[in-house]
Amino acid sequence: MKWRFGALGPLALALCIFALPLRAQTSDTTKPVAHLRYDITQEMTFTGTVSGLVKASARETKKPGESHVMVRTTSGNVEADLGKYAMKGEGALTVTPGQLIQLTGVMKMERGRQVLITRLVQANGKVYRVRNEHGFVYRPAARKNQTKSETKGGQL
Repeated sequence: MKWRFGALGPLALALCIFALPLRAQTSDTTKPVAHLRYDITQEMTFTGTVSGLVKASARETKKPGESHVMVRTTSGNVEADLGKYAMKGEGALTVTPGQLIQLTGVMKMERGRQVLITRLVQANGKVYRVRNEHGFVYRPAARKNQTKSETKGGQL
């Protein structure tokens, strides 16, 4: 019986290569994991009057369905990004131009302009939680499950 190694040679070579142990690269330093968009240590609070609302985003933002509110404060005008769900569903935030509100969030540059990535909105005697402490938007179902202590708020 005569063996032909012509066809088995490449197969044996492939098996040897795949049998080598694979190791992940390690780093000498470990970096804390942080959400790139929202840093709670950088939060700011603004109180002002609503000067405009955008329930569906403008064409240039290219973010379908996001709500923005323009607020006139003592330090100037602030554009606040409320996310997709702040003004939708049961228990949604309702504001009107001329209404006094308080916003808490982090200022970020978006498309060449400063925007407040809003986490909390105080309006109508309630505190509306728009995002969690990592900057992720709450959906209407999560907002419905908030306890009364989380939705209580003082008067502006």
